[in-house]
Amino acid sequence: MPDTIRPTSGKKRMGIRTLARELNLSIGTVSRALNDRPDVNEMTRARVKEAAARCGYVPDQSGRSLRKGRTGIVAAILPASGIGGQADSGFFRVLEGCRRRLLRSELDLIVLFRGPEEDPLENLRRIVSRRLADAVIINQTREDDPRLDYLRAAGVEHVSLGRGGRYDLGNWVDFDHEAAASEAARMFLRAGHRDLALVLSATEMSYEVMLAAAFRTEAMRYGLGPESVRVIRADPEGRLTDEGWALFASSRRPTAVLAGHESIAAALYADLGALGIRPGVDIGLVSASPVIDNASLGHVLTHFEADLDATGDALAERITSLLPEFDEAPKPCAPALIPLTLRRRSSHDGGIDPRRLAHIA
Repeated sequence: MPDTIRPTSGKKRMGIRTLARELNLSIGTVSRALNDRPDVNEMTRARVKEAAARCGYVPDQSGRSLRKGRTGIVAAILPASGIGGQADSGFFRVLEGCRRRLLRSELDLIVLFRGPEEDPLENLRRIVSRRLADAVIINQTREDDPRLDYLRAAGVEHVSLGRGGRYDLGNWVDFDHEAAASEAARMFLRAGHRDLALVLSATEMSYEVMLAAAFRTEAMRYGLGPESVRVIRADPEGRLTDEGWALFASSRRPTAVLAGHESIAAALYADLGALGIRPGVDIGLVSASPVIDNASLGHVLTHFEADLDATGDALAERITSLLPEFDEAPKPCAPALIPLTLRRRSSHDGGIDPRRLAHIA
C-alpha cells in the first residue's frame, strides 16, 4: 500500500524527522536512503525518494555543510570594473564556463565585487574570514602578489586567473601572453617597423610584465636596441597620459603599437585620431586580448583570441581537484597555459611606406 503523506502547504518545509515518522522509518535509514547508501535496500530507497518528492522535502543544506565541513560554494573575487574602466565581459565569459563545470560537481559559483576604493588584500582577508566559500578565484594578479602569499599561508584553497610572476608554480590558469607578444613583434618587424611601443594599463599586472619582456626579447633577436621599444602606461580609464600624448605627437613616434588590452586599443583609436593618426593607415595597432566589449572594432582591430569557455573549464577543473570531496576522480592539476590565436584584421597594416618594406626572415 502506498504511503499516505500529504504534500506540505509551502508555508513550512518538511524536515527529515517528520518524513521519517510518516514513513515509520528511522532518521538514519531515511538519510542513508536519500544519499543512495548501499546498506539500504533498493525498494526502501525508492520508497523514501518517492515520498520525499511528493511531500516537497528538501535537505537542510546548512546542516549538511556543518557535518561535511564544506559550503559547496566557490567565490570569484573581482574588481567592480575591468581594465580601462570597462566591465571586462571576457572574464564573465570565463566564469560562465567555470560555473557550468563546477555544477557537475555540485559546486555553486558566486561572484563578489571589490570596489575601486578597497585594498585588494584587505578585501580578500575580510571575505576569507567569513568562511563564505570552500575556495576562491582571483584575477588581475601582480608579480609577487600579496594575495597569493596570504592564501597560501592561510591554507585557503584557491586558483588564480593569472600568475604571480613568470616562475609561479602555484594553482593558476593563464593565457600565453609571452607567445602572443613574440608573434606580434615578429609581425611588426617583418613588415619593416623599427620604432615600437607597448601601451599597458595603469596597474602593473604580471601578465603585462611578461608581455613587455617577450616583446623586447623578440625585437632584440632582430637586432634592435632597447630604445626601439618604448613602454608607456595608460591612465585608469585606458586613455593616454601626458607621457603618451608627448610620445605620439613627437617627430619620432612609434610606427606600431601593441595594446595590452582591448579597452586600451579602443581608447587609442580616439586618442590617436585626435592627433590625426589613423590605426591601420598611419600606424600599426594590435590588441593583446580578445575584442568583446568593443564589438564594433572586431572587424578592423587585429587581436589575439582565446577559448574562454575552455579557460573557465580549466579553472573549475583545478578547483575540484583541490576539493576531492566534490570530484568524481580527484587528481592533482598542473598550471594551465591557454593559447592565444592571432586574428588578423586591418589595424596592424599601417605605419610603413610600402616602398620601404623590409621583409626579414
